[in-house]
Amino acid sequence: MDESRFLTALKPYYEAFAEHDESRRLELLHEAMTADAEIWGPNRVFAGAAQISEKIAGFHRNWPGCRLVLASGLNIFLDSARLCGAIVRSDGSLVARGDGIFELAPDGRIRRVIPYWDPLPPLPKSWPRHLAVPE
Repeated sequence: MDESRFLTALKPYYEAFAEHDESRRLELLHEAMTADAEIWGPNRVFAGAAQISEKIAGFHRNWPGCRLVLASGLNIFLDSARLCGAIVRSDGSLVARGDGIFELAPDGRIRRVIPYWDPLPPLPKSWPRHLAVPE
């Protein structure tokens, strides 16, 4: 898939994260995502527009005055793209930055989002050094 297909779905997705009105947010989610779309969180999978809208309402409670924004270009392979997102305050200052995988359905809407907000941990101490990046 080309970048424009992803951008077409990502625009209403990010607009939904900025929307406080639940009715409008659900409209944007239906435009951006399939009916069975999922966002995989660290402790829960949010499935369908109602649960994803609930997740966004929680975002607004946890990060008042903040927005989720696109923070990079897209690294695309077939129907998946890796990209960076960020949480920014109303003055534009950065709160958090992470990356994730977005998978599109054949109709061009988002089917699955797997976000990663935490940095990768160091290699396990037990990992063989000959199979690791030299220190």
